[in-house]
Amino acid sequence: MKHNVLGALAIASLLVASCQKTDLAPASKPSGTNLAVSSPVVAPGCDVIDFEQYGGFTGFGGLLTTVNSHNNVGPIAMTSYNANYPSQPVAAIVFESSSTTPPGPGSSSYGGFDPFLGTAEDLDLGTPNAAYGGYGQGAGGVLTNKVALGNILVIQDFIWGQPNDDDGRGYVTFDFSAVGPVTATSLTIIDAETLAPPAGESEGGSVELWTAAPSSGGTLLSTVPFVNTGSNGVATLNLGSTPGVGFIKVNINGSIGIDNLAFCRSQCTYTQGYWKNHPESWPVNSLQIGTTTYDKAQLLTILGTPVKGNGLISLAHQLIAAKLNVANGSSPTALGTAIAQADAKIGGLNLFTGSLKPADTSALTTTLDNYNNGITGPGHCN
Repeated sequence: MKHNVLGALAIASLLVASCQKTDLAPASKPSGTNLAVSSPVVAPGCDVIDFEQYGGFTGFGGLLTTVNSHNNVGPIAMTSYNANYPSQPVAAIVFESSSTTPPGPGSSSYGGFDPFLGTAEDLDLGTPNAAYGGYGQGAGGVLTNKVALGNILVIQDFIWGQPNDDDGRGYVTFDFSAVGPVTATSLTIIDAETLAPPAGESEGGSVELWTAAPSSGGTLLSTVPFVNTGSNGVATLNLGSTPGVGFIKVNINGSIGIDNLAFCRSQCTYTQGYWKNHPESWPVNSLQIGTTTYDKAQLLTILGTPVKGNGLISLAHQLIAAKLNVANGSSPTALGTAIAQADAKIGGLNLFTGSLKPADTSALTTTLDNYNNGITGPGHCN
């Protein structure tokens, strides 16, 4: 919600009409004055970047260049840019949206206020809407802004020496190269008034999903435009459960907040050592190896069996891991027919008593091992 204001200060002759929306980031969160933030709901193997561990900043202290997920997956490198202030190296800043006391002039809990109005704004970024116990104001929020989102991310506009997101026009990027490729699922947006005035503020944006950063030769997989939320409204963008995403760019054109960037890592792969030591993470309780079906306890025993020159055991270790990775959602494309070939090679041999020469299994074992270690395929889960 923007405000057209004429400066009426002692230096009024030097000031002209100004249209400012000063969305202030908080200083340290005062104890007991924040609404309870609902924990994000994610599927097994999935995660969300919710910015909750990055609250309590003063002024420019909340500018982010790296972030970890809700489950502490990271580091996920960030870059950000505001076209209004191109010389600033970082523009993404945390904003507390769910205090029980909205930002106001003179408040020790917040970084400042609009110097023209002498009052606090931010009300259209508050979550939830006032109809649900928060300080959010706006018709769109009455319908959709029902949950306290806590910390959200905005583009810093660097005006008046205070954090705000007035007309933030730029982008924020998230680089997953240190984590491995992910499946992008959704992003929450707040106060995206994409309709032209007077119906809205002609704001908008989009989410670009890349295989890697464009500077690293990445390929654009898809672009998802922002929807109109109305003033103080909240919407969850469906990112299409797009696999193979290594880099996400969120284009922000206007005073808009983002939150809860959700993704899944189940497409990445784990080694046979991981599956041996994390039985609680198994997606299935039995597997067919060759022509024989083994239950989880038997498979764990096989994974714990030393190879000792037996090509059957070394192949079984990698085949078990590969099948668990595929059952966990990893794409088997890079394997080609390797799993079928390994099953055919093992056939009816009993994994507890049988044997094969290493020379007869080494090629398939290497192919499966490369997949499980992320040398080929969707990549290894760190």
